[in-house]
Amino acid sequence: MEFYDIFKSSPVQKIQFRGHELFLKRDDLLHADFGGNKARKFFGFFLKDLSKYRKLVSYGGNQSNAMVSLAAFARQHNLIFEYFTKPLPIFLKINPVGNLSRALHFGMQLIENEDYTEFVSKTQDDFPIDTIFVKQGGAMPEAEVGVKLLATEIHAFAVENALTELAVVLPSGTGATAVFLQKHLKFKVFTVPNVGDSEYLKKQFTELVSNPDLHPQIWDFPNKKHQFGALYPEYYEIWQELLIDTKVEFELLYDPKTWLILSEKLADFSCPVMYIHSGGIDGNISMIKRYERFATL
Repeated sequence: MEFYDIFKSSPVQKIQFRGHELFLKRDDLLHADFGGNKARKFFGFFLKDLSKYRKLVSYGGNQSNAMVSLAAFARQHNLIFEYFTKPLPIFLKINPVGNLSRALHFGMQLIENEDYTEFVSKTQDDFPIDTIFVKQGGAMPEAEVGVKLLATEIHAFAVENALTELAVVLPSGTGATAVFLQKHLKFKVFTVPNVGDSEYLKKQFTELVSNPDLHPQIWDFPNKKHQFGALYPEYYEIWQELLIDTKVEFELLYDPKTWLILSEKLADFSCPVMYIHSGGIDGNISMIKRYERFATL
């Protein structure tokens, strides 16, 4: 399958939530294996001449959305895919579910390593010439080309609908999508840190785009620190509320915190708001199981 068969413009729909109308950019519908922001971040790889490569190496969490997309990409291009992660919980090792199960099905070689932080400081130059190295979550300069296309689509939508103002909201992990989107978008981008705090996200932005004037605005809870991957009843509750009210399934790691904060800000906007659905719902299988176990404790 060629890259242009995979990365087509995603649709935009109107949704109602808590008495407010929003535009929803459905990047989750781009492709079954390359959906959401991973489709944007990895778009550049589909433009590369891969004839000299035999291996793809990356690292991250055991339910990473990037992991699945990279595994699918590697299989499609006959590349060995090595993925480093922390040792798996026993229950997950015995019965892989969600993104882990899909990535293993695609042929991923999983390497459990108690401390894989050594990869954080590595670059492509640290690997053999036949190996592609992808930083966690796709936070790399190469991600810019695909995110720039997202900005182009949003601009086109605004022109088509005669919108002179638009606020664009999306969740952030490493922040690559948000910062590259703001760099190429004339509208203001708002994002919520999920993996780390605001200072972590600012640092991530600066590593990719040095000019702070091109950084998105960061929203976070003022006096409440949430640990990434931890279970919070309010996350599950707003996820269920969104599913019922919008008939759209969001994912359970990044979207709930973002929507909780956005819901408090909606009344402050005098312009239309667009939320970017960044995909990742395949990871919900394992998250729902965790919440079910959590509820029985």
